[in-house]
Amino acid sequence: MSRGSCIPDIEGFLEKKNPVDLLNAIFSFLNFKPVDIKIYNLLLKTSMSIRQIEESLNVSERTIRKYIKRLNEEGFIVKRVEEEERLRYIYRAVPVREAWRKVKE
Repeated sequence: MSRGSCIPDIEGFLEKKNPVDLLNAIFSFLNFKPVDIKIYNLLLKTSMSIRQIEESLNVSERTIRKYIKRLNEEGFIVKRVEEEERLRYIYRAVPVREAWRKVKE
C-alpha cells in the first residue's frame, strides 16, 4: 500500500470517527510493527515507565526502548520526567487525531 493511497483512507476514518480503523491505517501508513501498536495502545490507557511497559507486555527493556524512541520521534507519545528514588521518564500516548495531525505536517 503506497503512502499516497492511504491518506484518503485515513481522512475518511477521521470523518467516520472510527478510532480503531484510523489507528490501523496510520500504523500501516508508517510501516509500524505490532510491538509499536501494542505499546501505543497500552499508553493510550495510562501513563507508564519503561519498567511498567516491560512488565505488562513481557518484552525486553531494550526492545521497548527501541520502539519508544520511534513512537516519540513520530509524535505518537510524549514523555515527562518523574522524580522518585531516582529520575525516570513516564510516557503517555497522544490522542489518535492529534498524532495524525503531526504525521500529516
